Amino acid sequence: MNRKVVNSSLAVLGLVIILAAGLAFAGEPVERSGKASANGIVYIENMVGSIEVIGWGKKEIKLEGTLGKDVEDLEFETGKKKSVIEVVYPRHGRNIKHGAELVIHVPEGSRVVIEGVSASVSVAQVSGKIDASSVSGDVDVNGGTESVEAESISGDVMVDTAAEKVEVESISGRVIARGDKAAVEAATVSGPIELEFSQFLELSVETVSGSVEVAGDLHAGGGFSFDTVSGSVTLTVPGAVSAEFEITTFSGGIDNDFGHKARKTSRYAPGKELEFSVGGGDAEVEINSFSGDVMIRTE
Repeated sequence: MNRKVVNSSLAVLGLVIILAAGLAFAGEPVERSGKASANGIVYIENMVGSIEVIGWGKKEIKLEGTLGKDVEDLEFETGKKKSVIEVVYPRHGRNIKHGAELVIHVPEGSRVVIEGVSASVSVAQVSGKIDASSVSGDVDVNGGTESVEAESISGDVMVDTAAEKVEVESISGRVIARGDKAAVEAATVSGPIELEFSQFLELSVETVSGSVEVAGDLHAGGGFSFDTVSGSVTLTVPGAVSAEFEITTFSGGIDNDFGHKARKTSRYAPGKELEFSVGGGDAEVEINSFSGDVMIRTE
């Protein structure tokens, strides 16, 4: 055979092998669908890859995506009250890298429970309760009119919701939440916290070294607590807010736009405290920080 022809054939064969390898790496396409209740509960679990959930007006769950080479099976069951979607990996598998990339449409009124490990999670246009978590992936929630719980260990947590109850948590990632009127709980260890709501019905914020920025009106009669070790706290409220403030720090500073000045708690220690009331003093605000600065700002 002519040497040029042989070389050309080998080159084509090599290209085919490279393309085939690329297709294998891209994952196996998958598609499933089944009838579901308009307001049932949907459980979704995927260790590695991504989970994107989108609400729609159909009484149907539709799954599209790809399954990586480390995936062993896909469980897909839909029903009137409960639906379950689980990506199955080898029980004793290690170094799982090629997982599943899933896009799942669910009835918009569904309650959605999502668990990921090294998987990013996103939820949009779902009006039921949302409970979304991942270990190292980001969690992004847009929607939810009942309640939202979103958490990650090392990933960022971002929530934009109309829900009246919001719980957001991360260890080292950022926590960012925005919404209308809600009772909010937010916690981190070293990640920053940013909260912006039209009105906080109640509020609990805890962090060790992460900075805290909170903006919004405070509901009369509500309780609002902040606890930090070295993280700074900036609370921005309307000038016409009605609240009673109690602020303490050990070595941090206190700066207050309402004009009241902090005083030292002891002649021999650096601790400071500030107690004052504005408006009718209806809301109760308690801020405790060991070494972080506390700033009260007015809009």
